[in-house]
Amino acid sequence: MRLSFFLFFFAITHIAIAQKYSFSKIEPSFLKNSDAVVRLDESTVLVKSSDFMEVTSKRVVTVLNESGSKHVNAKVFYDNETSIKDLEAIILDANGKEIEKFKEKDFIDQTATGEGTLYSDSRVKYLRYTPTKYPYTVVLTEKHTTSDTAFMPRWFFMDGYRLSVEKSEFNLNLPSTIKYRYKENNLADYNVIRSEIESGVNYTAVNLKALESEDFDPEFIEFAPNVQFALEDFHLKGVEGHATSWKEFGGWIYNSLLKGRGELNASTIQKVQTLVRGIEDPKEKIKIVYQFVQDNTRYISVQMGIGGWEPISAIEVDRVKYGDCKGLTNYTMALLKAVGIESYYTIVSAGPNMRSLDFDFPSLQGNHAFLNVPLVDEEIWLECTSQVVPANFSGTFTDNRYVLKVGPDGGEMVKSRQYTSEQSKQMTTANIIIGESEINAQLKIKSTGIQYNQKYGLSNDSKEDVEKYYKRNWDYINDVHILNHNIVNDKDNIETIENIDIKTSGYLSKAGDRLLFAPNMLNRNEYVPKRDKERNRDIVINRGYLDEDEFIIEIPNGYEIESSLKPVKLKNDFGEFEVNVEQLSESTLHFKRRLLMKPGKFSKTSYNDYRDFRKTISRVDASKIVLIKI
Repeated sequence: MRLSFFLFFFAITHIAIAQKYSFSKIEPSFLKNSDAVVRLDESTVLVKSSDFMEVTSKRVVTVLNESGSKHVNAKVFYDNETSIKDLEAIILDANGKEIEKFKEKDFIDQTATGEGTLYSDSRVKYLRYTPTKYPYTVVLTEKHTTSDTAFMPRWFFMDGYRLSVEKSEFNLNLPSTIKYRYKENNLADYNVIRSEIESGVNYTAVNLKALESEDFDPEFIEFAPNVQFALEDFHLKGVEGHATSWKEFGGWIYNSLLKGRGELNASTIQKVQTLVRGIEDPKEKIKIVYQFVQDNTRYISVQMGIGGWEPISAIEVDRVKYGDCKGLTNYTMALLKAVGIESYYTIVSAGPNMRSLDFDFPSLQGNHAFLNVPLVDEEIWLECTSQVVPANFSGTFTDNRYVLKVGPDGGEMVKSRQYTSEQSKQMTTANIIIGESEINAQLKIKSTGIQYNQKYGLSNDSKEDVEKYYKRNWDYINDVHILNHNIVNDKDNIETIENIDIKTSGYLSKAGDRLLFAPNMLNRNEYVPKRDKERNRDIVINRGYLDEDEFIIEIPNGYEIESSLKPVKLKNDFGEFEVNVEQLSESTLHFKRRLLMKPGKFSKTSYNDYRDFRKTISRVDASKIVLIKI
């Protein structure tokens, strides 16, 4: 009788699950612009003390197509401080019927770090499932405990584009004696409900329709609904911490993770002091020390225990000749101190998206360390992991964002270097000789700022790779041949100089006695943003640049100009564009072009104006001169 009751209860339960998560239960409006639908995403975080946290979660996702599989998020990270207590995934078909089940032992277990990591105890278990048909649903349940309470979960009610959410719920439970801070972001726009409960707080959101990405979007994190949390007293890899401000947080990093790790042996101090002997200019001293680091060390990641956050001691880096970003930054700081120059270990959220540390919410953030050296007239920035980047150059990995300078007096939020459009300049000069069937050109390109960032690596690339790079850039030129190239990475002036000779027989167009060609042969800007009838978000252009082009063009004997380009001069909020063609003699033209693109945040109502500006640039750059045979 008991067995019959159990079987009956089991059957009823599975029927209820099938009915709840069948595809037919999804409202049609949730399918619009969606690759997947989150049926339920709930998590409960239980904090028992500053060194114990339990996280329980359930995520149910119906995947509509191949692109939607990335939204399943069936992975769990763990290490020596984090233990997985429960992990299971159930796969349902379109009718909500179970078709496969995965226990923890069925998940793939591997290191959570990539190549170049020497030591790491961070691992990940993830589900590998190949569907036979769509839609299908994944019911993922997971529980883990950790002593690392410095990593309080940041809850996203929507975690990507083209993803609808039926229900998202987050619970934080903790004793009243444990103090915490929180920051709510963009909740009002999505009708997220906050409820105070006896043991903490609850957040619930329902019926969130999928968002489509747009050209020049702000970062998703800037407009998606999410909540951040941090404990005032926390634990990280066996180290206790306390912070309610960035000053306190920086003080904790300095005193708990950096202090006492900057010692060097006497022979190294003597060596580096000898290198700078007789040099008074602090900038020159910094360059010499930085070059010493580049010549004598290499980057290898270390992410074992507290080593994921605490740098290897300077004396150990000096001995083994390698380190990660933390170790190499700390080592360079120690070397500069040995020659009388003060510098600051600096935490940054590195990457091309230009994400700042959250100025208003002190917490364990960032993924990289580099070095700040304040001088009387400027601040020097050193990327200590690179063996090729010049001293005092910040590329797209660390530029123009809030970072945390760490020192004995605590932490200070400052902005890293921003390059103006004029500083990110590419100057192209060329002599172009047009024949009846082919064109020869000799050109020189000088690049600085962010445009230098895109070029300096070319000096170390193979001949084949460099030629592929130029052919990609000039994909509008048919049958282009790179005859010669020489690329110089001028580290002292932080600029690249490219000298290139090319030949093509595929650029001219013939029409009877006429030859047609676009004079902007070497720096055409063809990009036009896609049409957007209903722009939803502001336009964000992170980085500006300046292109200046000046070509001397020799036309073939026996031809004269039938029609040329009219002068163009545009100026608006987005930038400036100017083109002019002057005839110097019967056979010589002088082509000048200037394009300045400005960074900034622009109203969504100006999107069509921006698109029109880019369309004009593209059209003019492709405009042709007509030569006629005399």
